[in-house]
Amino acid sequence: MRAATEGLPNVDNKLAWLAVTALGVAALAGSNPAAAQAAYGSAAFASYRDCSAAGAGACDGTVEPAQAIVGSAISGGLSSTSNTNLTLTGQTIVNLFGNTVTLPNDPASSASGTVGFGAADLPVLKAASSSGAETRMGINAFGYQSYTNEGASSTPFEITGNLDIDSFSGTAGGVFPGGAIATTYVALWDPSVISSLGPVDAQTLFDDVFLTGCGTPGVLGVAFGGGTLVGSGSPSISTTTEACSGSSVVPGPITLGANQTVLVVAGLQLLTNRGGVIDALDTFTTEFTPDAGVDVAELRSGESILGVPEPASWALMLGGFFGLGGALRRRRTALAV
Repeated sequence: MRAATEGLPNVDNKLAWLAVTALGVAALAGSNPAAAQAAYGSAAFASYRDCSAAGAGACDGTVEPAQAIVGSAISGGLSSTSNTNLTLTGQTIVNLFGNTVTLPNDPASSASGTVGFGAADLPVLKAASSSGAETRMGINAFGYQSYTNEGASSTPFEITGNLDIDSFSGTAGGVFPGGAIATTYVALWDPSVISSLGPVDAQTLFDDVFLTGCGTPGVLGVAFGGGTLVGSGSPSISTTTEACSGSSVVPGPITLGANQTVLVVAGLQLLTNRGGVIDALDTFTTEFTPDAGVDVAELRSGESILGVPEPASWALMLGGFFGLGGALRRRRTALAV
């Protein structure tokens, strides 16, 4: 701001600063009412299980408590993007349960996930998981963004999620020994799903709402995709939300009323076990389904990328600058007289 006011009298500097600040705040505050909700968030959670005592069994903590999660890493929360990495390099960490543990040195075992927001502020998820001979690794990634319908009532609305897996390897048998599993999730929620949680941190998101389906209060539409991956390859998985009716799904979009806000939610879970590998860094993306009749121009997001004024805001701010320039010139002329 110093360069913009260089050479002006001190009183004019203060007037200019106060006026420009007020105009900027007013422009930004008035440009996007939904932004005040800060209704976006994310979480990425990586985990490691020790399979050495499982023999040829499942290596699943829900089957055998001895194979519960040993090491973990998590990031994210309300108004946040996420970036989580967990590689077994013999490091000492504090795990999910608050215990200090030393992880094995097994660089072949790793899990990573990032959550960001791309075109139209829709969630974008990247993830990868690979396991050593006696480990099970998992990555869970999750992101949501709010959209308000500023158009007419009875507007159809649905979301498609597209997962492109770069490569994977997995073997068949039992409850995924040596295997790889990919689960995709796209959903539409009422914002009450998040507001009912109280303080929203990454762990709360996973504990309470990750991969929730129809029948959960506030879940309006949902779709799951994926499954066990056997062999190798680079498949693509695409799913589109369907409306919820109680605990069941009804094919087709949900309907938004005028000024109704909905959360677009994306989730991705990649699990590998005993040598399994999944690389999905070329991403799980979400899009407004092209043939659903969604009027994207009538939607306003909760702004995952904050602090960037919209064109109308810039126009208002520039108008304020020009107005200030004229006022200051008039003030200097009056002082000279």
